[in-house]
Amino acid sequence: MKIYTKNSFLVLVLFTLFLESCTSEFESMNVSPNSATTVPATNILGKALLNSSQILFGERLDAYYTASYAGYNAPIGGDYEYRVGINNSQWDAMYASMTYAVEAMNVANTEENTNLYAAALTLKSYMAHKTSDIWGAIPYSEAFNLKEEQTIYPKYDTEPEIYAQILAELKTAADLFDTNGDDIGEGDFLYNGDVAKWRKFCNSLRLRIAIRMSSADEATAKTVIASIVNNPSAYPVFETNNDNAYFWWPGVVPDVEPWFATMGATDGNKIHGYRVNKTLVNTLQDNDDPRLPVYADKNKYGVYHGYEFGPNQLNDTLNNGNNVSHIGDRFGNNPAGFSPFMNTAEVYFLLAEAYERNLISGDLAQDNYETGLTMSLEENEIATEDITTFLAQDEIAWDSGSSDNLYKIRIQKWISLYKQSVEGWAEARRTDVPLIQEVSRDYSASHNRPPFRFPYPDSEKSLNTNFPTDVVEKDIFYGTQMWWDKRTGVQ
Repeated sequence: MKIYTKNSFLVLVLFTLFLESCTSEFESMNVSPNSATTVPATNILGKALLNSSQILFGERLDAYYTASYAGYNAPIGGDYEYRVGINNSQWDAMYASMTYAVEAMNVANTEENTNLYAAALTLKSYMAHKTSDIWGAIPYSEAFNLKEEQTIYPKYDTEPEIYAQILAELKTAADLFDTNGDDIGEGDFLYNGDVAKWRKFCNSLRLRIAIRMSSADEATAKTVIASIVNNPSAYPVFETNNDNAYFWWPGVVPDVEPWFATMGATDGNKIHGYRVNKTLVNTLQDNDDPRLPVYADKNKYGVYHGYEFGPNQLNDTLNNGNNVSHIGDRFGNNPAGFSPFMNTAEVYFLLAEAYERNLISGDLAQDNYETGLTMSLEENEIATEDITTFLAQDEIAWDSGSSDNLYKIRIQKWISLYKQSVEGWAEARRTDVPLIQEVSRDYSASHNRPPFRFPYPDSEKSLNTNFPTDVVEKDIFYGTQMWWDKRTGVQ
């Protein structure tokens, strides 16, 4: 759902709401100009959503770093770049977003607005999940206790501990949402106050997390999945593309979609160095996927070609700007575009995998797979007749071709996650689907897969006395695999 006109200028809306809160207390502020003014919780939620969208789906983290690791994008001539300042700022921005969400929860409590509290808790948990999947163990249980507990150096929770906390928080939020309850307010730039959709988002996230951890803690994953699937009235999930958790940007400077801000070309002449990765282009080409012209542009010679990482990437004559496809307009050339927190296609693929792997009993894997694929195709405005043709192809259709059904579920899920690069990278690390062995020239001599995790910021290593001493960082990015990454033979 797009933001309505009255929400078009995000910063202006937040500032206006702030002024309203100030003017309502104007006389008291005149009497005591140093008195603090409480900003409404909905303003703070809006700031949390804005910050989360800017960092998680911004150019550096989403279009460059994790998109390269996920096999989605590549910068011409680029590699797995590491800059101390940028790495520190990404960590700080993730925690800033969570801090805003926590403050929104605190103020919502004061206002006795349960729905707003639940929405802020959902966002906090969402960002915590992303943060852990990027770095691993992180400060969480003690991370936001400076005011109450004066905790200056929060401890690091292990990955399983963080997952347990996040699942508990999302369950709490799911039980709190009340469609007959309080309005979330003008700061809800994600769903414009639609509590029912926030509720679906919350439960869909629980499914995502359960599947992510299913090879590391199958028992817990099964319990979470069953609690949702067997109680659809209490724990509904996404059903149609109208449920997609997309942050739609107003499209007016400075509030333009972050990818467009970097690579957009209003005159149609795309000159920026970000291009589509060969892994994605080849996967789409191999099955005559109708989404190819949506995801990528043809190169200067009228064909689709992706950038290929590898030891000879700078010497490869096909890896130059004229030969490599630009990112398609829907994803990178729309100032009023979207930042995708989660989509409906993924939820059906999550359910398909759960049924196919017997994480939940039933014979519904095929139905969910086909519905998920249809949702992705429809979202990308593929015509109905082309969807029917595509679903009938040997390597796409259920129980046909050389690929097994689980592979089909996973590869189509990965395709549907384009522009959710942190999520796509996590799925590639969890499943090895797609199999990405083309490593940046800087690391191809010693590694056979893209990076396993981000390096911790130097600020944490030097300032937090509780920074874990057992952290292993090899070649900056690699170190140990995530706790849910059970692949063998990777390095």
